[in-house]
Amino acid sequence: MKISLLQPEIIRGNIYHNVKKIQHLINNSSGELLILPEYALTGSLVLDSEANIHQWSENAINAKNDLKIPKNKVLILNTLKKENDNLYNICELLPTNKYQIKVYPDDTEKAYGIIPGKSHEIFNLFGKKFKILICMDFKYVEEIPTDKVDFFVWIYHFTKENYPRMLTLLKDFVKKRTIPVLASSLISDKNCGFSTFIDTNKVISLSNFEGLLEIEL
Repeated sequence: MKISLLQPEIIRGNIYHNVKKIQHLINNSSGELLILPEYALTGSLVLDSEANIHQWSENAINAKNDLKIPKNKVLILNTLKKENDNLYNICELLPTNKYQIKVYPDDTEKAYGIIPGKSHEIFNLFGKKFKILICMDFKYVEEIPTDKVDFFVWIYHFTKENYPRMLTLLKDFVKKRTIPVLASSLISDKNCGFSTFIDTNKVISLSNFEGLLEIEL
């Protein structure tokens, strides 16, 4: 299975610009599974106390429809999605109908009324099984079963301050569970990139610039 971590340099709130950046990375990726960071279309809520999240979710629909995903590839896209008047932080596996809802929203998301998901699904694609953890979900990883999966995808925002600490936690998790982790991050404001692949005896990172980190499992 070939995997591409897409690390875009986005402009907060400028979905039109960000879609073009993301499409460029999609066009140049060689993976079968393409992975985008959390809030890749808009930037994180953490630094935007006045975000119009309902408008974000509406704009994300058009942006999602504008993306062209090559045949025989699947894109993990994280957005806010409105459903039955509820808002969710969701990773959709496009163009399939599969998705993962963030199970543990952070305090900012809770204040905006974002609803938590109920469980972590097992996805089976291209001969591999995996789970998707979104940001704060990793804080509760000890409660999440890891049997029957080949790797974890962690959708997150690294900063210069938290990257060393989070990398240590990821390495400890991989050593304990003997399951590789792919951590996806973006470049915007204080988010400094460093999308990372961690296996038992290796750590491979794409540092603080826009680009692709591609591996084969």
